[in-house]
Amino acid sequence: MELKKLSDDVEIISRVYARVHGIERTDDWLVLKLHEEVGELTQAFLNLSGRSRDRGQSDDETRDAFRGEVADALAQLLLVARRFDVDLTEELERKWFRWQHLVQPEDTAGIRDVGDPV
Repeated sequence: MELKKLSDDVEIISRVYARVHGIERTDDWLVLKLHEEVGELTQAFLNLSGRSRDRGQSDDETRDAFRGEVADALAQLLLVARRFDVDLTEELERKWFRWQHLVQPEDTAGIRDVGDPV
């Protein structure tokens, strides 16, 4: 799924969530909600890695909870980027992909064929 479409779809669902729960989606709320989701992701990771109290979940439930929290954190980050007009594709190019010239075959092992474009 394209990043812009993903952002649009997440925005729509966030609006539904806010409408249903009577939440005003202010700048503060969006950033604080991101912090909340990262905290929940951290807790789910602690559960997944066995460094939390037993929550009575099966291994599958623990993995599902972790995956769900990763999705929540990503969705909230997309909302923050959207609100503050951050072009994630552009910023990834500027901050991350400027290092592409340093990619060696061992860096792509298990991810893609060495001949594939980065």
